Amino acid sequence: MSDVPYAEPYLPSRDPMIVPWYLTWAEVDPARQPFDPDTAPAVIRSLPPSATVPARPPGRSGRPEVYGWGQEQGLRWADEMSFAIVGHYGHWASGWRWGVGEADFDGGPVHAWCCPTDSMGDPEQTLSVVTEALVEWRGWLEELAERFDRFLPSLAADPADPAMWERAALHLLTVVVDRTCADGAWEWHCRQVFGWFLGLAGLPAERHKPLLDLSIDGRFDTFVTPSNLLIQDVAERFGRAVTGTAAEHSGRRSL
Repeated sequence: MSDVPYAEPYLPSRDPMIVPWYLTWAEVDPARQPFDPDTAPAVIRSLPPSATVPARPPGRSGRPEVYGWGQEQGLRWADEMSFAIVGHYGHWASGWRWGVGEADFDGGPVHAWCCPTDSMGDPEQTLSVVTEALVEWRGWLEELAERFDRFLPSLAADPADPAMWERAALHLLTVVVDRTCADGAWEWHCRQVFGWFLGLAGLPAERHKPLLDLSIDGRFDTFVTPSNLLIQDVAERFGRAVTGTAAEHSGRRSL
């Protein structure tokens, strides 16, 4: 029998409304979703869960009573806050909890929020972290939109050039690795970002998964930063997969 003084852990809700894994670009596109970071602190504090932030037990996150609190009261409250934030801002905002590494949703780009045990404190501190995480997530989406726009005109002019796709893939892959720290199940968000880009470039949704399976799937390891050589190889495979250029360059070593 376990001596841990709490019941079976509460798992984060997998309700599609607050899970960021399947967000489409149409849902997160900053051009379609109004957001004012200056008013975010007041908005967060106006939401009902802000009045019921549970008190975190003192001590390190590894202590049984702190971990148990995080898996019960902490996660329940974080889910309630997620529903409230999404209810106010829209589905795009569910990404505020997609933290780097083994966070609530694992392998994401957000550094401000990890999980209740590590990210929550007193009510004021907790609400500040929630706001910071939301603003950070939004900033990442805006950054991606800018990066997409750097490559889309060139691809529109010559969509059959694998080198164009390769350069875009190399750029996006590098920034995703940097943002997620290649920590946790980061490949999932990598595939998502590439899928968003493919959609914006005009490729039909039914082509996304086969293309990503061919160029990305199984190439990366969890918790392992890919080498520059591997990143380059994946980008080249992506370019060839999108344009249907099947032939390998002579003498190229498969990784």
